[in-house]
Amino acid sequence: MSGRCRRFAPTFERAAHAYPEIVFAKVDTEAERELGAWARIKSIPTLMVFREQVLVFSQPGALPEPALIDLIEQVRTLDMAAVHAHVERATSA
Repeated sequence: MSGRCRRFAPTFERAAHAYPEIVFAKVDTEAERELGAWARIKSIPTLMVFREQVLVFSQPGALPEPALIDLIEQVRTLDMAAVHAHVERATSA
């Protein structure tokens, strides 16, 4: 685990405990190289957020706790019907 991941770990863990209804997961990209390649992870840590099987956020680097909580709240309020419609339009074009 990189130093940046170690520094972000407590923030990640607090968010996971604060939002038990959300699945929080970590991936060891050294051990899971195919998954890292599929996700196009080039920097560690990379924060990715999926909702209803759609990638709605991806950014290399750790976030400070207030920014992570704000991101979680924004994702929770997404209009997923609109997101799915956007994905459909993008993939059928």
